[in-house]
Amino acid sequence: MRRRFSVTDDSGLIALVDHHAYPTFVSNEWTYETLFGRFRSAMADRSLLVWGTGREDTWVVDVVVDDVSPRQGFRRVRGPIRVTVGQLHVASYDSLAMAAQFDDVRLPEPHCADRVLDLPTGMYGCEIVQLVDPDADHDRTEPDFILTLTTSQEIGPWRDPPWHEK
Repeated sequence: MRRRFSVTDDSGLIALVDHHAYPTFVSNEWTYETLFGRFRSAMADRSLLVWGTGREDTWVVDVVVDDVSPRQGFRRVRGPIRVTVGQLHVASYDSLAMAAQFDDVRLPEPHCADRVLDLPTGMYGCEIVQLVDPDADHDRTEPDFILTLTTSQEIGPWRDPPWHEK
């Protein structure tokens, strides 16, 4: 299975989230530290993978299930994610931040409802490959990111978002 998503990123971060398990609300007055504390906790619980993109842009993200990861790419990282209710959501940092600030905002937000992937519940390993250096000029004939989900892989949780500098 392969699905393609377009994600507008105004902050240099995007995420894969089990929106049924991820506790969204942090505080009406959250700070960078409290929000990233929530991210770290959710990554430890395997309900969120959030990573840096290298710049602001509208990214094309392909999600592939139980297939081969691309052999080449600018950078790659692997992390675990759990699917609790049969769905994952490809989310922008902006959506995560809105849900963190307002307890009535749910993921996915209505304008992002098309970025939900249906798949069986269980544990997945997720390899994220950014195909091209975000600082390089290139024609977009391929997706910017390929996320390969593989069932039943034991991978340790992330401590911090990869490829993100504060």
